[in-house]
Amino acid sequence: MFASADPVPLVVVLHGDRDDARERATKWRAAVAKRGWALLSLDCPDALDCDRSWYKWKHDPGWVRDRVRKVTARHRIDASRIYLVGWSGGATFIGQHLHEWPRMFAAVVIHGGGVPPLDEECLAGSLPAYFLVGDRNPAYGSSKRLRAFFESCEQTVRWDLLPGANHHDEDTALTQAKADQILRWLANHRRADAVAGR
Repeated sequence: MFASADPVPLVVVLHGDRDDARERATKWRAAVAKRGWALLSLDCPDALDCDRSWYKWKHDPGWVRDRVRKVTARHRIDASRIYLVGWSGGATFIGQHLHEWPRMFAAVVIHGGGVPPLDEECLAGSLPAYFLVGDRNPAYGSSKRLRAFFESCEQTVRWDLLPGANHHDEDTALTQAKADQILRWLANHRRADAVAGR
């Protein structure tokens, strides 16, 4: 985080099962800093029995919302431009709980994971989704089902397919250039009805 005279966008990152918040942040830090945005990379909390796996965690997913709320209370964050990014198990966690953050996030990034939410009802508002997925990932079918959920609800979807890519390839595909590309896409999305505390 850093001091800024004007409110800045915030990128919130959820790690996978085989890394942590610090390691996952390294994938995004340079691209986020280049734009003058803020970055919040969250560890799934061991103190709440997470055991490093977002998608297996049975705690209230509102914990993520509470962490974001604390940051927006202390820093000049543009509430209309808060973005949620998940890698692997973090991406699956996002898919599972899409209905938990009705007005907080302007868009989500699903990278190397994802499942459709248990609640099949469409989201109350707009939530664009950027997918970065490989068709050799065993979870590819689940990612496609999550895309279908977004599309059936007439949400904006950017489907960035990595042909022949397995899970490792999906991770290495997130280069500085790719992170820049994804942030450019995110920058085009704002929430007119944003409420940082929701």
